[in-house]
Amino acid sequence: MQRFLFERKNDKRDYPLLDTKLEQWRLWALLIFISVATVLWMEMTAALDFKVYWLEIICDDLIPITLMITVVMYLSKGKLGGLFGKPRFSDFIFGIVMVLIQFWYAQFSVTQLGKLGISFGKNASSTQIENAASKSTQYFQDLFSDIFELMGEELLSLVVFLAIAALLIQYYGLGRRLGLSIALLASMFLFGMIHFQAYNWNLAQMLIVIAGERFFLTAIFLRSKTIWPSYVCHMLFDAFAFAVSLY
Repeated sequence: MQRFLFERKNDKRDYPLLDTKLEQWRLWALLIFISVATVLWMEMTAALDFKVYWLEIICDDLIPITLMITVVMYLSKGKLGGLFGKPRFSDFIFGIVMVLIQFWYAQFSVTQLGKLGISFGKNASSTQIENAASKSTQYFQDLFSDIFELMGEELLSLVVFLAIAALLIQYYGLGRRLGLSIALLASMFLFGMIHFQAYNWNLAQMLIVIAGERFFLTAIFLRSKTIWPSYVCHMLFDAFAFAVSLY
């Protein structure tokens, strides 16, 4: 088997979808559903204004992620259950290293693009924290919402990555490395694009900074072959980024 990027040598663990064949129509259905469902979830969250925080958590976060996982599991005939497999401790160590590089990349790319005269907007959640009457309360509320929302972002990125790779390799005759490379770029692009609300359609920020950051999170998945390390590291990254808004 051709190893790809950060895969362990002689790793016997399988990638969900990629190493267990699924019907072509199911792969396309997964791609369409996860993409459309994510956009609808984001639009709904932006449109609805709940006055009670816990009602917002249930309707805006808990119900959507539950439905998303349920449909994804159904369409994949349970094969995506492998995403939630048990990680190794070393996967989290590797994840922390990747997150540190991700922080460096974010700062470097913003600085370099700024020198070219490209302006950047603040993340919508960061702005919300800065403008809140109680910044600390808003910060922890946003972090709690992230428990659900970032799971949705990880599902989107990894399901798109795996489904496209499986289609290209299993049904369209591409080699493993080429298929995974194209799938990685596609998932990075989509990850950047779904942040259109957070960054007010700033394409440079979405497609260079945010999409580039996705590379490091997916690298964690490539190493671990389970969603948990990339999910936890995504949480850590956002927790630190939002903490800056407290001061």
